Parts: sequence; structure tokens; C-alpha cells
Amino acid sequence: MKKGIYIDLMERVMSAYTDERITKYTENVIKNGLEEHGYPRLTANLGILIAHGRKTKYKDEFRKMMDLCCREIPTALGRNGCRVGNDFSVKELVFCLLEIEKAGIFDKSVTDGWRNELAKINPYETYSVIASVPPERINNWAAFGAVSEQVRKYAGIGDESSFIENQIKSQLFSFDENGMYRDPNEPMVYDTVTRLQLALTLYFGFDGESKEKLEKELLKSADMTLNMQSVTGEIPFGGRSAQFLHNEAHFAALCEFYADLFGKCGDLNKAGQFKSAARIALESITYWLKMKKIYHVKNYYDNDSMYGCEEYSYFDKYMVTASSMLYAGYIMADDNVDEVDCPAISENAICETSEYFHKVMCRYKDYFVEFETMADHHYDASGIGRIHKRGVPSAICLSVPFSEHPNYEIDIENPSHFSVCTGIKTGDGYAYTFDASTKYKLVEKMVKDECVQVKFECETCDGAKVFQTCILSDDGVEVRASGNGDVRILFVLFDYDGEQETKISVSEKSAIVSYKGSRCVYSTNGVITDMNRMYANRNGHYRAMAANGKDSVSLKIEMF
Repeated sequence: MKKGIYIDLMERVMSAYTDERITKYTENVIKNGLEEHGYPRLTANLGILIAHGRKTKYKDEFRKMMDLCCREIPTALGRNGCRVGNDFSVKELVFCLLEIEKAGIFDKSVTDGWRNELAKINPYETYSVIASVPPERINNWAAFGAVSEQVRKYAGIGDESSFIENQIKSQLFSFDENGMYRDPNEPMVYDTVTRLQLALTLYFGFDGESKEKLEKELLKSADMTLNMQSVTGEIPFGGRSAQFLHNEAHFAALCEFYADLFGKCGDLNKAGQFKSAARIALESITYWLKMKKIYHVKNYYDNDSMYGCEEYSYFDKYMVTASSMLYAGYIMADDNVDEVDCPAISENAICETSEYFHKVMCRYKDYFVEFETMADHHYDASGIGRIHKRGVPSAICLSVPFSEHPNYEIDIENPSHFSVCTGIKTGDGYAYTFDASTKYKLVEKMVKDECVQVKFECETCDGAKVFQTCILSDDGVEVRASGNGDVRILFVLFDYDGEQETKISVSEKSAIVSYKGSRCVYSTNGVITDMNRMYANRNGHYRAMAANGKDSVSLKIEMF
């Protein structure tokens, strides 16, 4: 994979912005001022593509947009009295400026004008999140401010070294024992996002007293980064901002940082693994970017419907984010590093995060299963929240579990939380292990040539115990439930993706979902019950089902 693929994918992302959309966006900013970082990102990415000979028809429009952004950024926060995303925007505009200068697109007088405006930035007045002195733990916006100032320093239009150092120090409180970044409630996306910002700070020359500590944390998280990737190339689910195309763009860029780092250290095997991981991450979003209509979240609902989106993750902001992160990957990609199969391609394994991220991930050949043992119920549910197979659509079985009241938009009401999990009859009903009060204990794990297996003891809110075993093998994924009395395994059948319905057939012993040329087949030694409930997650609608048995029951899942 050559680094030019990043520019190709950026161009495809930016093709989702029509002339009309760009014009209306600009008109709104002229009228109301900069209110968030989507517009500077759109401007910067257009400029970068123009510098690479793409989107050249926007040259004149881009100049107006760049004039507007560079003029507004230094004073936007003070004038509006609210967050406008300067922390995110500055590095984007500087990246663009450097590319435009390198390509000689405009006269020096024009680019010098932009430089002069960006040189007016006072970080203490421009950014929203400023670390205290001495620094205390604060959120990931501080990392964005740090890298923006480091890139400005690299470009020779600012030198706020003490600011950068203090911002970095504020972030060092947030790493777990595996070097993963703990944003509030530990969302998986913001582990990757924040580590990428800190990696970019190092890549562009940060050499403050915290450099060694930061490098140590990032090196500590290298193996976890490789091992948590799904066989489909995707990052783990969990928490806010999940299932957007920018997720894997962030991940690919972070992998390029590690590939470059290990390559320079002489560890070509590890560097090659990260190069491979970056490639399959890009392949996962290329699937979506090849569509006639481009979506910023992994479903087929209209982009302006906000389906699957938080209030802040609307199209204009989050589509272009994918392009920005692809550019980060382009910057750091080294074409001299040869690929070596990454764990998601070549290794059977069980990966456990720290208690803060409460994940257990199992991988066997083409199958991948992700357990969530203590979900943030604003977004997810405990239990198995992901079952993937390489080469089939990720949503056909399950990519993310279901929250009763998710902090993102759906178009139906979920009856409860839900996941692929176990239940045991207690009194007149069932106690289910998707419940927030369920205690999961990993009691068995095995990695063999013929299978990967984990077993959990699950204690429900009323003290009932049920065991959930998951076995990945050449035959697919088998989930087993065992306990004293009537037990069941909950599962779902993918029903609707926002554009088309799947084809579903159900009998007492099996169920089949057919979707986009693939099939997901469920079979049980028990009895299948249709629970007559529909659930929604970021990917679409699913039908709730149960496989029932006395004392034990198993459910086999195969995808083709």
C-alpha cells in the first residue's frame, strides 16, 4: 500500500460535499462567524487536495474560505464567547498552508497573509481548554491544543513551548496500565483519537521535558493497538462517536505513526504489522466510500437525518473529520516499510483490556468476538456486542449492542438494553446479563490451534448465576449458556439498514439472514423464540430472538 491511497480516499470523502453544500456552509459562517471546527476542516482539506492537483475547480472558492478562517480563528472564541473548536482547527489550517506553499498554488503574498493571521494566535485566548499550572487531569481537548501549537511551531509561525509542555503534562494523568487513553467513561474512539493527537505532537518535533514519558506511554499501547483490531479492520465498539468512518481513519493514521516509529528503531517486523493494520483499516472504510452515495456513519439513512449520530456528530463536522485523519496518515506514512501480517490477519488470540475499558476480544482466523463486561449504558449493553467475520458486511450479525435510551438518534424506541448474552429464569421472568448490575467474571480462557474459547460466570442483579461460554473455530462462533433451570441465549437478526430490508427466515431450530450477497446462519440445540421486539443501534434495526433450553443451550453462528 502506497501512501498516495490516503490522498485518493480524502478526495472521495470530500466528494460528499456538493457545491451547494459548500456554498451554504460558507454563507452561514459569513453570517454567524465560526461556530465549530467543521468549516476550518473543510477549508483545510480542500486546500490540501488542491495542492495535490485534486478539486482544483475550488481554487478561488478555497482562497476566500482560507481568508475567512485565518482571519476569524485568532479572535473567534473571544468574540463569540463559546467553544468554536479552535483547539481542533489550527493544526488543520497550518497543514493546509504548508501544502499550498510547497505546491506554489498562490503567490507568496497570499500565503504570507495567511501566515501573518495565524501568527496572531495567543493560545491562552484562542483555545477552549487550557491546562492549569501546575497541570491537573483534563479532557482530550488539551491534546488537540498541544498538537495545534506544535504544528504552528513547526511551521515557524509561533513558539509556545511552555503552553505545549503544560498541555502534554495534563494528558499524562489519563493513561491506563496498557497505555490506553482514559477519556471520561472510557470511549474506545477517544483512546485512539487522543493517542493520535499526542503522536502527531511527537512526530512534529515535540522535545519538552515530558517527551520521554509520552513516548513511553505510546510505546506501551502499541501491542494493545494491534490486538484490539477486528478481522474487518475496525476499532472496538464502546461509547460515544462510534461507527463513523473517521474511526478507522484515526486508527490507520495511528498505525502509520507506529510503523514509522518502529521502522526507525529497526524493528521492521513490528513496523510491518502496523503497516498491515493500517491497510485493513482503510479497506474497511473504502467499502463505504465506494458507494454511489457517501455516508459518514455506517448505515444508509439520509445524512441529514442524524440517525446513529449524537447531537454534535452531524454530517458537516464528522464527514470531513475522516478526511483530516486520512491526511494525518498520509503525513506519517513511510512507503519504505513493507507489510507483515498484523494480528487481525494472522493470529488467534484473546485480548483483555484493563478494568477501565472492560473488554475481552477473541480472534480465531476469520472470526472476531468482542465482549463488553461493564457497559456505558448511555451507548451500549454488557454481553457480546460484536461478532464479525472477515469478508462479510460487519452489521449482518452485530457490530454494536443496544442501549435502551442511547445518546444518539434512532427512529424507534428500544424496549431495553440488549446484546448477545445469556438469561436465566427467575420467578415469572428472566434475568438477563445485559443488565448494568450483572457481574462478569472471566473464569476460563484457551487459545488452541483448533479454537479460541472463553467462559464467563455471570451473576445477575438478584444473585442468580449463569455461565456464558464462547468458542471460535473453523465452524464459526458457538455461544453456550448453562445454569440451574431454564436458560436462554439472546441474539438478533439484522432487519433494516436505513435503505433496504434484509431477507430473514426462521424455524424452531435455525434462522438465516441474507444481506448484500452474504448470509448469517444461526442454529441451536434448543428452541428458537421470536421475542416480537425490534431494536435499533447505529447500524439499523434488528429483531430480538432467544434460543431456549433446560439447564443448558447452545447457539451456533456461521457467516458466508
